[in-house]
Amino acid sequence: MTTIVEKIINPINDWYQSSGVRAFWDWWRDALLAWVPETKRQQIFPKQEKLLITGTGEDVQLWLNSDQGASTLASDETMVDKQWWHQLNHHVAQTDVDSHVSYLLSEQDVLIREVAMPTAALSNIDAVLKYELDKYIPFNPQDVVFASRPLASEEGAEKTPVQLVVAQKVLIESIEKDASTKGVQLSAIDVNVGDEGAPDVLGVNLLSTELRKKKDWSKIKLNVALLSVVSIMVWFVMFNSLENKKEKIERIEAQTDEWRNDARRAKLLETELNDSIQAANFLGNKKAHASSTLGVLNELTRKIPQNSYLTRIILDEDKLEIVGQSDNANALVPILNESALWFEPEIVGQVMPDARTGKEKFTIKAALKAPEEAADEA
Repeated sequence: MTTIVEKIINPINDWYQSSGVRAFWDWWRDALLAWVPETKRQQIFPKQEKLLITGTGEDVQLWLNSDQGASTLASDETMVDKQWWHQLNHHVAQTDVDSHVSYLLSEQDVLIREVAMPTAALSNIDAVLKYELDKYIPFNPQDVVFASRPLASEEGAEKTPVQLVVAQKVLIESIEKDASTKGVQLSAIDVNVGDEGAPDVLGVNLLSTELRKKKDWSKIKLNVALLSVVSIMVWFVMFNSLENKKEKIERIEAQTDEWRNDARRAKLLETELNDSIQAANFLGNKKAHASSTLGVLNELTRKIPQNSYLTRIILDEDKLEIVGQSDNANALVPILNESALWFEPEIVGQVMPDARTGKEKFTIKAALKAPEEAADEA
């Protein structure tokens, strides 16, 4: 069953990987995932983990590859066995996401050629290259393993550049045998196009097809079956209740229109009522929050001493300004400060002597208190 599914899926997948549909889907998916918080994104939409193996013998290093580049895979110090394959297998067993393990060959171990192939042959490129392999390499085709990947080309071009990667079959079989002996499940054998401190993959796979990690179709089959059952159930429910829903919607719409008209009339009445209340309360609020002019004049008459007189009084809503002359203008501030009708008065500008009267000219300003505040202090 799996073989039949793969024969159907693989050609579709090869077309999808190089099509504009995938580019659009990746952009749209990343844009949607950007709205999901990072912590929840990893839980709900876990990505495939990419592990890299570089080096040979005692110099093997493990790497975790991500969009930001490759970083050294952290070792578990609690493990007794420190060999790299134990660390790798332990990490794969403990992780919650699917692991893609790739062994990276050095560029010195492979032969890389760029060849031009007919665009129409890309869907069956491996078969075409296998037939013509001796044209592009100086080795016996029976002694090598090859892989390829199409490169960017102009749209509508008759030929497409293809990167051909060739490695000795002995080397590939040695890596496969070593991985199998150590219990490492490889997904790919690729080429390291980075450096020792930052490896990077070329994007080919020299691993034998039969040894590659098989795709787990069980979850997909189960999801497809569940989706089919749910779709049938939804269709059945919708088919049986569609007319009832339509009739109910019509009744709701009629009732909603009636309520909407009632709400519109109520809103108009509410607006008229609010306007009437605001108009009726305007004068009352004005009188309640404004200080009494007669009260202020009476307070000034009582507080201003006999050796002083006022030439101008300005009342501007909550502000009071008085201008006049006095034998001692500075002495008026503490006297006026005793009143409960205004806040602390202060002299504005300079006190100037008047040569004609022999008194001091002054200007004093103060902020008037609201009637209720004045009444509380009184």
